[in-house]
Formats: sequence, C-alpha cells, structure tokens
Amino acid sequence: MQGAQWFIGGIILAVAIATAAAAQSATPPPAFEVASVKPHTPQLMPGVQAVAKRDPEPTHFQVSGTLVSAIGNLLALVRLAWDLEASHVRLSPELADKWATSEVYEIDARAPGDATPTSAQVREMMQTLLAERFQLKVSRRNQVMPVYNLVVAPGGPKLKPTAFADGAALTRDEGSTRAHFRLRYLNFSMSDLVEAVRRQFDRPLLDKTGLTGGFDFSLDYVAELPPGVTADVAAAMGLPIVASLREQLGLRVVPAREQVEILVIDHAEKPSLN
Repeated sequence: MQGAQWFIGGIILAVAIATAAAAQSATPPPAFEVASVKPHTPQLMPGVQAVAKRDPEPTHFQVSGTLVSAIGNLLALVRLAWDLEASHVRLSPELADKWATSEVYEIDARAPGDATPTSAQVREMMQTLLAERFQLKVSRRNQVMPVYNLVVAPGGPKLKPTAFADGAALTRDEGSTRAHFRLRYLNFSMSDLVEAVRRQFDRPLLDKTGLTGGFDFSLDYVAELPPGVTADVAAAMGLPIVASLREQLGLRVVPAREQVEILVIDHAEKPSLN
C-alpha cells in the first residue's frame, strides 16, 4: 500500500512539474520594450481654433528605426493594430458613442532589439499594448453587410499567368503621382490584388473571380478626383479604379450583400497614462 502511495505521489509531482515547466516555457506575446500613452493635443497656429474630429483614423504607423508612434482614438487604433477597414470593426453597445471615439491618444513606443520591426510585428506589439493599457478585449463574429464582389467581366479576364511563379508577389511603380497610380504587379493572386486596392472602396472588397494562381499585369487608375472636376478633365486624368479593373484586367466590381467576419470591441477602459 505504501509503495502505491509513493507511486501515485510521484505521478502527481511529475504532472505538477510538467505543468509548471509548460507555463514557464509559454512564449509571451510580442510587446514594445517601453511605451508612452497620453492624450493628443493638436499643435495649432496662434489664433486658430481647434476642431475635434469625431473619428480620426490613422492610415499607418510612423516607424523610425525601433521607434513607433501612432495617433488616434481607440476605434482607430484597433483598426490600425489589426489592419482592418472601418466596416470590419464594431463597438459593443457599452462603448458606442462614448470615449472610445471621442478621446484621441498619442502613442510613442520603442520596439525591442536594434532592428527595425516589420509592419506585422508592429501590429502584434500594438495589440499587446492595447490589451495591457486599455484592457482591450475583442471577439470575431460573422455579419451580413453590403460589400463589393470582384468577379470576371463578360468576355473573360485580361490576365496572363505569371512568368515569376517561383518568386514572391512584387509591385513596381511605373510613374505614379499623388492621385494617379501606375503600377506593375508581378506574381499577384486575386487575393493579393484585393488587398492592394481594397482601400479604394467604401465597402469590403471580396474576391469572387474563381481565378487561381499568380498573374502579371499593370493597373493605371486615379485614386480620388478633387471636387468640382468636370467629366472632360476627369477623362484626361485617367480612369477610376472600377473602370480600370474592368477595362484593363477584365474584372468587374458588383455591389452585393455577403457574410463577413468582423472584429467586435467587447470591452475597453480608459488607459493608464504616462
């Protein structure tokens, strides 16, 4: 009997040691080495009155070496950290129309090590910061919403299989200006194309072409025309993205309603400042 007790005790001890070792060996989430979070105060010219933006949305992180900064309200920072469009992020009822959209914060941080972090690494570290400093909790849900489907236009696609199948997808600038893009895409799949142009649309853009593999193609389009531009001037400047996809690539953009995965901000608290 005593030997059996020792045997059982040994098993319990071994399980406890294994559990403790697993907990110690668990890899912590990527995190900034140091980070500062504080309310953002716009720098204004003397005599200029501040006008608060309800939903400022940064389009990218400012990265200089290992230094990373961003400015935005909680909703905008979450979009940035997960690289999502506005339509893919929702606030829970407890946060809607409250500080999560009205209060703007300035984040300055330093990534660990000496190398410049990648965009993916910066996003992961920002997710950790939001969880620690804002007590952020999110979940993913499916929701039916208005979208644009990218489909093959009548007449078929105007795409050639890539000549660089062994290489990574690449983009070459062929003389773009601020609003007029002239780009060459190499070994791009349709999902790569959707990712490249999705910010030109006010709804999620979904690949429904059924085309597989990589393609080489050029795309020439005007991103956004200034207000008041006449039809003649617009034609001289170039085609908008929808017309360019149709005429240059043989692809059509069709309004639809589809089930889309969204990120829901379930909980957050005002951050600890420093």
